[in-house]
Amino acid sequence: MSKTKGLIKTMNDDKYYSRARPVDVRFHGVCYYCGCEAESKFEDFIPQKIDIEFYLQTKEACPFAIVQCCKECHYFLMNCRSAVIKDRKKYINKSIKRKYGRALNIYERWSEDEFEDLSDSIIKSIIAGMKIGKESDDRIQFSGYEYEIDGTIHHKNEIEVKIYQVFGEEFDDFRKALQYASKSYRINITVLKQRLIDNQIDFDKAIKTYHAELEQKLLEKQIDKLSKEFALKHKQNKNFVKSALSAYIQINPLLSMPQNLDLIYQERIKKLTTTESKIIKPS
Repeated sequence: MSKTKGLIKTMNDDKYYSRARPVDVRFHGVCYYCGCEAESKFEDFIPQKIDIEFYLQTKEACPFAIVQCCKECHYFLMNCRSAVIKDRKKYINKSIKRKYGRALNIYERWSEDEFEDLSDSIIKSIIAGMKIGKESDDRIQFSGYEYEIDGTIHHKNEIEVKIYQVFGEEFDDFRKALQYASKSYRINITVLKQRLIDNQIDFDKAIKTYHAELEQKLLEKQIDKLSKEFALKHKQNKNFVKSALSAYIQINPLLSMPQNLDLIYQERIKKLTTTESKIIKPS
């Protein structure tokens, strides 16, 4: 008996909700969250029906709205308990990024002018990924539309236009900024994206950090090479020479590595050799 009452109560819950109707007829049948085709059987109830008792008892602010929704967004939102439409849109965006992350990466990474040296099969695969990535990005960028609930007009979400700067060049699209920075400063896109994550999406800092790391690696490689050659020539321990050279570079930054190595020879090896000769020389 209790199960039957519960079922009847759930079916009657719809009376608490009002339908959000698009002001512009062009958006009839369009998912409010991503712009895809909506399906009536997958409408989004805000708050979710399982939470309706809480909002009725506490009188917490919520729209009690039925919003047009596509099948995929409907299933994404099954795990979202927020009763704020903007929060539900953010949840959708995160879900799309998780599900279509690989395609989004392909869309950000590739442009058609890079296809020249690739095989037809690889090009087809990349184009397919770019298409899905573009569709996913469009869904994320979709800002909704004006809708009416019980005579009140609600404006669409205002998507903040973020400007990305790359050493004076401005872009209002992350993908364009990423591709420009990658090509102009010769950084692999995957590596650049990681540097952007580490530097709060600051392109200038990310690029400077990358090149600083690159210079440090080249410096270490050169130190290793010259230390090895020096150690062989003067019959010294390579690790000793590397350590000494690194220290001398810090002390004498204006001198070249060969000049610092010459100082090491004069101050650390020649003097020691001369002193040892005097000690063992017969009186």
